Amino acid sequence: MRTNTHNHVTRHLLAGTLALTLCVPMAACANGTQASSTSTADTQTTTTTTASSPTAEVADVTSVSYLGPAGTYTEEAAKLFFGSNDELFAQKTVDDAIALVEDGTATYAVIPQENTLGGPVTDYIDALLASKDARVVGEVVLPIRQTLMGLPGTDLSKVKTVHSHKQGLAQSADWLDKNLPNAERVEAQSTAAAAQEVAEGGDATSVAIAAPGAADLYHLEVLQENVSQSEANKTRFYVISKQANAREGYDHAVFVASIAADELPGLLAKACQDGTELVCVHDRPEGSALGTYRYVIELSRKDGFTNAELKRLEDTGQLEYRGRYSCVEG
Repeated sequence: MRTNTHNHVTRHLLAGTLALTLCVPMAACANGTQASSTSTADTQTTTTTTASSPTAEVADVTSVSYLGPAGTYTEEAAKLFFGSNDELFAQKTVDDAIALVEDGTATYAVIPQENTLGGPVTDYIDALLASKDARVVGEVVLPIRQTLMGLPGTDLSKVKTVHSHKQGLAQSADWLDKNLPNAERVEAQSTAAAAQEVAEGGDATSVAIAAPGAADLYHLEVLQENVSQSEANKTRFYVISKQANAREGYDHAVFVASIAADELPGLLAKACQDGTELVCVHDRPEGSALGTYRYVIELSRKDGFTNAELKRLEDTGQLEYRGRYSCVEG
């Protein structure tokens, strides 16, 4: 069993235009514990247990889909949460990963949600919202060390294109502006896909920004470490399933609300009572009228969410429950 501890978020006041995303930094995850097999790697990440947040309801061996190919940060997050004795299915897109959960091929999917530097990954939030069956059962916060890599012998002065996921490019923009200002930035489906493209392309004027492990996996040379140049660079991932966690005590919960922007302050005021606090709000277009949005609303409780508290929140008539969970931080 792996256990991890980190700080609770403090409640943020809602201010300014409510069409903008409001969120606390990724490091502000709640304390939590997760179940997994006890491999050597698992033992190295063990810290302490938080009594208020129960062990995630995950079998020792299960099937997990994730944004691939092999070597992505999402794969790293999946291994951190589930351990090493699981069947992992790398998928080309987040939509594909979620579809495997919906059709029963995989029990869980791990999908990126937000980065401290690049912000929310709106495409992936949309994919979650589009799935009526998806329930959030866990969260992983992972430090990101974006690494520049290329074919062995690559000369940085001759680089013409830089490949990465759009988040990788955004997180590394300052370094690229200073060091490769004339290189074209090419979006890939994932950071690992970018590394694979460079490796298979055989072009020494093309480089990739990806996780450090992708260099070994695709036989590329590390040209520069940590090009995001920020110790605060972290990404959080949702672990989703068709079956929500049933136990009481998880210290995070997520809801969806489809309302006009001017209704949001009142809804949050009703939700954030008696120890329930706001973690963050993401907004996405609802599609029927200007000023109406689908909000992903994350809440926390130091003492955990009881069934009675969930009922109180659902009784607002505006909140659609999408799961309660705890968080693991790498």
